[in-house]
Amino acid sequence: MRGAHTVLAVDDEPANRRAIRRALSDDCRVLTAGSGGEALALMACEPVALVIADHRMPGMTGGEFLAETVERYPAVVRVVLTGYPDVDTLLDAINRAQVYHFLGKPWQVGELRQVVHRGLDRFEAAAERGRLLDELRDSCQRAQREAEQKTRLLTLAAHELGTPLHILVNAVGLLRAAGVPDAATDWLDAAERAATWLAHGVAQLHDAARIRTRPLPLQPQLVALPSLLAAAIAHVCAAAGGRTLHIGLAGDAVPPAVWADPAWLRRALDELLTNAVRFTPDGGRVRVAAWSEGGWDVLAVSDSGIGIAAEHLADVFEPFSAAGGDVLLHGSGRLAFGARGLGLGLAMVQGIARAHGGSVAAVSTPGRGSCFAIRLPRATPDADELGGPAAVGRVV
Repeated sequence: MRGAHTVLAVDDEPANRRAIRRALSDDCRVLTAGSGGEALALMACEPVALVIADHRMPGMTGGEFLAETVERYPAVVRVVLTGYPDVDTLLDAINRAQVYHFLGKPWQVGELRQVVHRGLDRFEAAAERGRLLDELRDSCQRAQREAEQKTRLLTLAAHELGTPLHILVNAVGLLRAAGVPDAATDWLDAAERAATWLAHGVAQLHDAARIRTRPLPLQPQLVALPSLLAAAIAHVCAAAGGRTLHIGLAGDAVPPAVWADPAWLRRALDELLTNAVRFTPDGGRVRVAAWSEGGWDVLAVSDSGIGIAAEHLADVFEPFSAAGGDVLLHGSGRLAFGARGLGLGLAMVQGIARAHGGSVAAVSTPGRGSCFAIRLPRATPDADELGGPAAVGRVV
């Protein structure tokens, strides 16, 4: 690629310009100029990759000329020719002209060619870095636009589905209150279950959109952690009543309290427990654990389920992530094995954790299970009296 580049030789001596042209013309296109002003005029209309300038020229010195090119053509590689190197000259060229290399006079053809070859390699590498940075910037902008479009879709879907759903729920309630024939009771029950499931999905869409567009309206306080975990375990046990799973607390050394919004923290735990139940086959186990670690309180939900493929772990907290599994894997109920939600639960967990100044992480082994851990800033010691018994639930 060097032959495609242009080198500009600037020297007030015509013989020196001819010598440089002869030395380099086999490898690249060579232009010459007799002064800094002439060189700047030439560079205004020619794409120059490397400049070789004599330092001692009348009018504008080589250092002054090269310093001017820094402002106008920052990508150009700069080489100085000088027969009188001194410390001041070197420092001025380095600081003002950003010189790549110095060549003393008289120079050798081989040395000149080597400096130019390396300089052009440097120019190409910088151009490639610039191209890659432009591509990265474009990719980031596209990703940002796609994320914004996804959020708008969530908001629009929640709004458009919410109104007809409200009408449907009211209509089903009126029908039941008015009385229906016995033959229609089963259909009415099915309609209520479907409306409840749809309402849960619309609520997820709404909350996911809110988390991605504005800060959560947190009301943090000291939350009795044992009671919170007990309530979450009891709830999922009741909801998964048709499943044969061992669901409970791992150990009894639970921190007495965490500093959090109780409603949003419970929401995060419910999402993690729901996911664990969905992706753990009957006979498996789901465990909840909590402990303190440095300046953090950690809440973890682990299971012995099907696990998550390694290639999906990186984006497991993205909305609609492929980590939820094959779309053909489905169940007949909300907490049936393999049942799929909308793919928003883990994204909401991450948003809730971040809103509290914490984080959430996942580890998983396909075929052996997964563990999701929420880290929250540690509660104050004044929470010791908030502890209580934490129930261990079991669905059989």
